[in-house]
Amino acid sequence: MSILHFDCISGAAGDMLLAALIDAGASESAVRHSLDGLGLPDWRLDIERTSKAGLSARQATVHTNDTATSRSHGEIKALLARSALAEPVRQRALLAFRILAEAEAKVHDSDPEQVHFHEVGGVDALIDIVGCSAALEDLSPQRISASALVTGRGWIPSAHGELPVPAPAVLEILRGVPLSERGSDELITPTGAAILKAATDSFGSMPPMAVDSIGYGAGSRDLAWPNIVRVLIGREASQGEDGAWMVETNIDDMNPELIPNCIEVLIAAGASDAWTSPIVMKKGRPAFTLSVLVRESVKAAVLEVLYRETTTLGVRMQPVTKDELEREWIKVQVLDQEVRVKLGLRGKKIVSVSPEYEDAIIAARAEGLPLREIYDRAQAEAAIRLKGRL
Repeated sequence: MSILHFDCISGAAGDMLLAALIDAGASESAVRHSLDGLGLPDWRLDIERTSKAGLSARQATVHTNDTATSRSHGEIKALLARSALAEPVRQRALLAFRILAEAEAKVHDSDPEQVHFHEVGGVDALIDIVGCSAALEDLSPQRISASALVTGRGWIPSAHGELPVPAPAVLEILRGVPLSERGSDELITPTGAAILKAATDSFGSMPPMAVDSIGYGAGSRDLAWPNIVRVLIGREASQGEDGAWMVETNIDDMNPELIPNCIEVLIAAGASDAWTSPIVMKKGRPAFTLSVLVRESVKAAVLEVLYRETTTLGVRMQPVTKDELEREWIKVQVLDQEVRVKLGLRGKKIVSVSPEYEDAIIAARAEGLPLREIYDRAQAEAAIRLKGRL
């Protein structure tokens, strides 16, 4: 399995992520071709080599005379809909802007469809988001992860006056993502947060991987440390290189409403899976067992989550072995939407065909159809594509 990992040692901004992806091997010409498809007037993207604290990196800079620095969510969606973007690039960009709109709506108690983007409505934000979408499509990793994020501190100007760092919209976007503070500047922008949230499968420790390519994307400011994002691209390491553990705890004194968030945070911290099972404890008390499947490299981070998010005073741990199917991905067209389908193989035989949930839910919302129907259509299209292999 191919893996792409964002190592956000100095937070994340859209221009830094775009530069790092290109430095890691994404085709600059493919990115520029997609950006040309937006049909935006009077802009230029420069990708140049620079140095941050002695480290060589690329820096992406957008130059524009665009006066429309503010656009509504509806205007952005219309612009992307009429663009000449490849459908996967368009859908990832639409998802990033939807994440931004929902966060702004939550902060300002408004309708996501009526949100008016100020700082992220200009050409530079469009270039960053669509450019990253195109770069990721060119690289086509099977799994995307990101490190825990550092947020900075302080205050930043905005269209609504000065706001605390991290900005309220950034915090909304990064709910459930492991965060920590560093320095006294804004390190994560709304655009950077939305790109990461739209692209990544998990946040936390780097998954076990053999690294083949490394890219460095520089921020515009000089800080006391290298102001860069690193992109690591490689192949999944074998199970023997990073053993698996089953971590379990019995809980009888915790509000069950807190469990879904706990599981979400565990997955974000790097857990391979997490679930609960109902049990009855001493004195007939109803309770549940929280089970977490975790790799050695992220076990410490998962334990921190368990002690922080639950009422447990201790856990049981035992090493486990796993037998896994090989995985392969194909893309199918469901009406006007592209949906990835995961294949499970034993040897050369396909034994499972599963549409990707995130793609399917986007398609269902876009087409106004039940999710179940999107699944059925995707599996039917996959069966046609795989005729002779099933």
